[in-house]
Amino acid sequence: MRDAHNFFEVAEAVNDQEHGNQAASNAILAAIAANDAICLFLAQQQSSGKSHTEAGRILQEACKGTRWEPEAARKARQLVGLIHHKNAAQYRGEALSPQVVDRVMQQAARFIEWAALIVQG
Repeated sequence: MRDAHNFFEVAEAVNDQEHGNQAASNAILAAIAANDAICLFLAQQQSSGKSHTEAGRILQEACKGTRWEPEAARKARQLVGLIHHKNAAQYRGEALSPQVVDRVMQQAARFIEWAALIVQG
């Protein structure tokens, strides 16, 4: 969870008109790190494939049979939605709109809060 919080702190620090992609990118990395923390905590596994999109499936598997299972499908969709913006922010050189950056930041923050609830008991 420390990495998730650190990535998100960087995202917040650079979130301005000029650095929207960098803010979104770090927020997405924060959500991925939070997902890894959940999966390691609940199931001692994390996404190990080349594609981060499998992270949603692994999250649902990790939450299966726990009190977090009812929320896991929605949170997995949220995570995959965040990851969808990763390529645009990091590789394609597309400037994300301020609205998209704000949405990424908000969704990542909510995902990290949920992860912290799970990991901190």
